[in-house]
Amino acid sequence: MPLRNLATYGEYIALGTHIAASMIVPVVIGIYVDKKWNLSPWGVIIGALLGFGSMISIVIKLAAKTGKSEYKDRKKQAGDDKV
Repeated sequence: MPLRNLATYGEYIALGTHIAASMIVPVVIGIYVDKKWNLSPWGVIIGALLGFGSMISIVIKLAAKTGKSEYKDRKKQAGDDKV
């Protein structure tokens, strides 16, 4: 397996871990807040909403980055180097 493919797989693993952590960490904090101050279920609900929002933010940033790189690649293939 070429070393370049390993780097690509590493990027995908890091991205997956980042997305999962952005959802799990706020929920775990919400569980802790619920148990500490007896606010059940509000801590988990707020944590889930914050986690979902951060996950959507990550996906939107990734989509924008991917779209820009594909646009630049298509411009280069068309022969127009002004990007």
